[in-house]
Amino acid sequence: MDLHKGATPLLCRFPGAAVDQPLQRQEIWGNRLLSFLLVLIVMTTAVLPVSAAWICDGDRLTAEPIQLGRDAFGATADPIPNSAEGTVPGDLILLSWRGVTLQLPRTNNAGAPSYTDGRWWWQVEDPEHPDFRQRKGGIISYACSPER
Repeated sequence: MDLHKGATPLLCRFPGAAVDQPLQRQEIWGNRLLSFLLVLIVMTTAVLPVSAAWICDGDRLTAEPIQLGRDAFGATADPIPNSAEGTVPGDLILLSWRGVTLQLPRTNNAGAPSYTDGRWWWQVEDPEHPDFRQRKGGIISYACSPER
């Protein structure tokens, strides 16, 4: 430990305060630089999922698929059951609409991938008119069309 001139850890009430200030600053800046570089590496190497946008009930809706299912299954000798359009059960979709972000898990239904949390439902069987619904007392369907 580098100490101020004449200081000893035994005489200091707070031994950490006896460390030379330039060394402390150097350590802080080194840690910040390392953190910045790690964040930069993650940001540049991360694969961003493809997102799409629609207008649903007059407001912009974006959908971003998140593939977690393959990680949950791990390596398998047999094909994953009910794989549809590159998705598997366990995948998610993030829907952003009217200031709310919904994280909906993929269902295990046959056919085009669908996502639901029991209240919200999302399915893109027809890219021109995806199926977006909400269960609130009854079922409310929102008309969606591609963003132009």
